Amino acid sequence: MRTIFLTSSLLLGLSVSAQNIDFVDANFYIDESAMVRAVNAQAANLTDLTFNIVSPNTPGAAYPAVASQTMFLQYTSVKTAAPDDQRQITVDVVGGDFPAGVSLALTAQSAGTGSIGSGNEVELNSGTQSGILINSLGSAYSGTAAGQGIPVTYALNFTTEALDASTAGMISLQFTLSNN
Repeated sequence: MRTIFLTSSLLLGLSVSAQNIDFVDANFYIDESAMVRAVNAQAANLTDLTFNIVSPNTPGAAYPAVASQTMFLQYTSVKTAAPDDQRQITVDVVGGDFPAGVSLALTAQSAGTGSIGSGNEVELNSGTQSGILINSLGSAYSGTAAGQGIPVTYALNFTTEALDASTAGMISLQFTLSNN
């Protein structure tokens, strides 16, 4: 008899508290983000790179190769639903002309935290003015400290016999983080 009384007391207590419930909706708003900036190895804003194509020291020799340079693309990407769930970082020549006989190969290595995509090589010249450096980027970020971001190595390609000093000048590159 004692067991039955205890069980019915527990059931009565549970049924009383079960009627004392309320609900609250929690709404979550998440900003979509697509931001990118070019920085040097110390994480300072990068405005220009200089490539000096200099004559050889010995008559009859070809112009020597120019050392490659590396910069970083720091980014934040928060994607949305399909079809806008994949991003890319592109490079475009937006000003100036390539010197005759010169091309610039940009090689990107994906880096960061999250869905960082994959890096590509893009060769820019007077005929090719744009390309995709990173594809399949999702929600990810690179970090903001020195040495963080997508390393992009610039390699200058030329042959001495194709050079024309009168065409030296500057090109302007634009990096864009956008939906595919």
